[in-house]
Amino acid sequence: MRDSRLLCYTLLLAAVLAVALCPAARAQLGSGDLRGRAPQVIDSALIDLGGRLVYLYGLRGLRRDETCTRRGANGGGHSWDCGQEAWWAARNRIASHWVDCVERGRGPGGEIFAVCYLGGVGGPELNSWLVEQGWALAAGDYAQDYVAAEAAARAAGRGIWRGQ
Repeated sequence: MRDSRLLCYTLLLAAVLAVALCPAARAQLGSGDLRGRAPQVIDSALIDLGGRLVYLYGLRGLRRDETCTRRGANGGGHSWDCGQEAWWAARNRIASHWVDCVERGRGPGGEIFAVCYLGGVGGPELNSWLVEQGWALAAGDYAQDYVAAEAAARAAGRGIWRGQ
């Protein structure tokens, strides 16, 4: 019995050390404190996880009151509530999912920038989905992660790129 208990403690210690020493393993587990069910969507790149504001890393969101111009067939354009639609898209995508975010950095004022996943790390990535669907812009000035996805959304006329 004593040998089996020693073996269990040894295996547990090895597992803890493996996670502590391996950054990839820590990232897969998430930060633990950046998770919650159905977070509040502030805009298409900002969510509230239980009172903690989390900016979606690599994205520029649309404010909820933002408008866009859609070109008409005769060359003229009309305004539409693209910020509201982007907010709805983000809210509907998150729905009642658990969201697990992995912190990628902090802003000068301590703002949290993170990559967020639906249903836990390894699930669908919220950041990429929003850009791919045209509901957020890639923040190419500080991250190149989503620049190609934005170009594809623009070329396909998805989201805010409709009628462009």
